[in-house]
Parts: sequence; structure tokens; C-alpha cells
Amino acid sequence: MKRRYGLAKVPLCLLIGCSTVFGYMLADPLVSAKTFFAGCGIFVTAAGAATLNSLQEYRLDGELGRTRNRPMPQGLLTPAEAGLQALVLLSVGLGTLFAAGPTLLPTLVAVCAVFLYNGVYTPLKKKTVLAIIPGAICGALPPYIGWLGGGGTAVGFTAALLIVLFVLWQVPHFWLVLLTFKDDYAGSELPNFLKQFREDSLKRFFATWIGSLVTVMLMFLTLPFPLGWSFRAIIIGNACLLVGTFLYGLALRKISDYRLLFIVLNLALFFHMAALAAGRALT
Repeated sequence: MKRRYGLAKVPLCLLIGCSTVFGYMLADPLVSAKTFFAGCGIFVTAAGAATLNSLQEYRLDGELGRTRNRPMPQGLLTPAEAGLQALVLLSVGLGTLFAAGPTLLPTLVAVCAVFLYNGVYTPLKKKTVLAIIPGAICGALPPYIGWLGGGGTAVGFTAALLIVLFVLWQVPHFWLVLLTFKDDYAGSELPNFLKQFREDSLKRFFATWIGSLVTVMLMFLTLPFPLGWSFRAIIIGNACLLVGTFLYGLALRKISDYRLLFIVLNLALFFHMAALAAGRALT
């Protein structure tokens, strides 16, 4: 069971499922079985896509210290077993999403996300750093899928804000993984930003991305729905803490703790989603 858990990258998929629930609750704050099924549908779909990704990259995973302990590089699962798991999870996930959705659109967007991840991003990242573009787009679709599932409009300010938020979060998320395992990636043939920019230069890029991310996080306060002042204070405080932590961690400390910043970035997104979803449900 642990082998299959690792193959599907469950912790990451749980965050993806939570982002779907977040998007759903922005559209429909009344928590129901459909809210749960939408989140579960994307969680299982993401687990299927992650399993397929593990199958696609198991030889590459075996070359990197960060990933060589995954189930397939260790020979704990065969390609056939991984392929079957991916097929079952994708079928169940998309089927659940279709059953829970008000229309076919959320399921179609989910299919597009899987295609971008497994069909575009995964093969492209072996060739160019520009693979981060389709990677960021497919990672930004789950909250949008939740928004559509909750009855939100396909085009509009809130839909755009959801997508932009997750695109802006994913780029520094990716850079922090790269910097945390910089020695690993330095010896890899994979194209990466550290082969084009010095570490100090890459650290300076964070100012633009984290500043933009925090700006978008605060723009959620302008959305036209009731939100108590306590939740607004949490959102503002969370954004300020994110900026302060990165300012200290990248500009003021002599040696940056990239792993800690990675955790802070993920927690900041989680608390932002939690505060907005809870505020929508309770206000």
C-alpha cells in the first residue's frame, strides 16, 4: 500500500483536492456532498496523473537523489502495475467529477489539465525550462474546476483571479525545489534555471513573484461577497507574514533555508484558502 501511495504522490494531490474545494466554496459557500465529491474527484484524478507521471519518469527519477527512492526506481512496482493504477485512478476521478458536476465543463477542464501535465509538461521539461509554463497552467486549473463545479461562470474576474493566484504560487514553489536540491540538479541533464542564472540572480527573481502573489492574495478581499473582518485580518496578516519571511530568508540571512521557505510558501497558500473558504461558509 505504501508503494502505491508513493507512486501517486498523495500529499501533493491532497493539496490539489483542497484547492478544488476552495474554488467550489467561492462559488457556493453551502458545504454539501457535491463539495466533497468535487474535491475527491480532483484528488483521485490528480493521483492518477501523478501515477502516470511516475511511470513516464521512473528512469529519470532513478538518476536524481531527490527521487531515486520512489517506488518505481527501486523496482517495487512494475510499469504494468503503475499503468493499471493510473488508468483506474483517472477513470474513477473523472467519473466522480462528472457525476458531481452541474455540467460537463468541469470534467472537460480536468481532462485538459491531465493532458497538459502528462502530455505536454512531462515530456517538455526534459527539453526546455519553458516547460514551467504548461506546468503552471495545469496546476492552476483545479481551483477553477472547483469554481465551475460550484456554479461559477466560466469567464469572469473571480475565475481569472483563481487561475492567476495558482500560477504565481507555482513558479516560486518550483524554484524553491530547484534551490533546495541544487547540487542534485547541477549534475542532471535536465534543463533548469540554475544552468542559466546564478543562484543570487534567481533569488532576486523572488521579489517580483512573491510581490505579485501577495498582491493577488489581497485582491481576493475586493470580491463582491460578505467576509467578516476577522477573516480579512487573517488574510492580510498571512500575506504580510509571507512577504516578511521571504525578505528575511532571502535578503537578510547569509545562508538561505530554502526548505523552510518552501514550507512557508505552501502554508501561506493553505491558510489563504482556508480563511477565504471558512469566511464564505460562516459569514
